[in-house]
Amino acid sequence: MKAIRFMAPETIEVSDIPMPVCKDDEVIAKIAYAGFCATDIELLTGEMVHIKNGNTTYPLVPGHEWAGTIVAVGSKVRDLKVGDQITSDVSLGCGECDYCREGRYNLCPNREVVGSYRNRQGAFAEYIAVPQRHVYKVPENLSLEEAALAEPAGTAEYAVRRARIPAGAQVLVIGDGPIGQLAAQLANIEGARRVIMAGSWDEKLAIAKECGVSDVINYHREDVAERAKELTEGEGPLIIIETSGNKTALNQAIKALKPGGRIVMVSWYNGDEVAAMLNATIAKDAELIGTLASPNTFDTVLGYMAEGKLNVRPLITHIKPLEELEDVVKMVRAKKEMRIKILLKP
Repeated sequence: MKAIRFMAPETIEVSDIPMPVCKDDEVIAKIAYAGFCATDIELLTGEMVHIKNGNTTYPLVPGHEWAGTIVAVGSKVRDLKVGDQITSDVSLGCGECDYCREGRYNLCPNREVVGSYRNRQGAFAEYIAVPQRHVYKVPENLSLEEAALAEPAGTAEYAVRRARIPAGAQVLVIGDGPIGQLAAQLANIEGARRVIMAGSWDEKLAIAKECGVSDVINYHREDVAERAKELTEGEGPLIIIETSGNKTALNQAIKALKPGGRIVMVSWYNGDEVAAMLNATIAKDAELIGTLASPNTFDTVLGYMAEGKLNVRPLITHIKPLEELEDVVKMVRAKKEMRIKILLKP
């Protein structure tokens, strides 16, 4: 089958590789769409933490956001059949350890991660194999294009759950990319009174407003912390979801936060250490919460999409053939063309 492989830092190859073997508890799916993510750039450059610590090695097949159709099922698979439209978790737990039994399979010490950790084959290919326990059926009224956003939506949903948003709370989302856009919509679903988004592209911020964000801040023109306080009657947001992975943004969040509030961090930050304003965090009796992956969220977000509560269609700005990945990388790096979610079609 055809697949994209990263052979070494900055080296992309369109390869012929063997079809995945279907184990007894797995299904094989033909991929319809695979989402391109900033993590894929980090894998290409070699800056991704799993590359640096040796848990992922070249060559690898990247890609972890996808939707497709089952073409084969293992002998022990139940309730799934050839022809079912599906997507899957990214973090694949062993199913046997204490973390997996608790439902925290994102922390499984034996886990694999689709498209990266321990070189589990990713979705930038024609076919993929996944264990039944990590598979989710796509609702009948949902397109495979939309279902391919289940993973970023699940990541955003997990962050929103960890934020524990009280009804009527004021929320700031930093970052206007896919995770930020989805987290903002999900915060509204959870009952936030006002959701503010800080970002860098007026076009992306306009899409956020179309999808229910109350107010937007372009950080090129305004100070995020000061403007967020103005928009919240001087209090500051009680909940801040930081999706940009920018160290400056983290400290802006700490400055903006209402005392007693919570900051949820979704993205990886470059480097082993981040200089954060911890004294200010302590003085505000605040919480800093880290989140990893998207456990136990796919059924929820797929349901929201099918019900029309979570609108992912405006976030799909490009659909490209998988073979054009190098051009996609160039476009992303040039930062001249507005994009939110790019889908690749094998």
